[in-house]
Amino acid sequence: MAHFDWPDFGYSRDPWNVYYNGRLIDGASSTNFRLLSDGYAKDPWNVYFMGRRVEGASSLSFEPLGGARAIDAFDRYYCGQRLNDPFPPMRLF
Repeated sequence: MAHFDWPDFGYSRDPWNVYYNGRLIDGASSTNFRLLSDGYAKDPWNVYFMGRRVEGASSLSFEPLGGARAIDAFDRYYCGQRLNDPFPPMRLF
């Protein structure tokens, strides 16, 4: 049975796994999983949006900006999707 650490956000975990709305998040680290905001969460290796891995996102530098927007050292994201933008990431949208 999963322990509900963040029930208002859909994420839960037990000693071995992390779940989103009861669905296993394959490969997520239960001991290092951290809720961010606006549906985003991360562990030391990956970033997740509403339980799905955000492809290419850098866990080390990833920061949510509010309103489902986020940034890392390389790209900008909206709703867990990398924005195709010719400009480098900025601190503010």
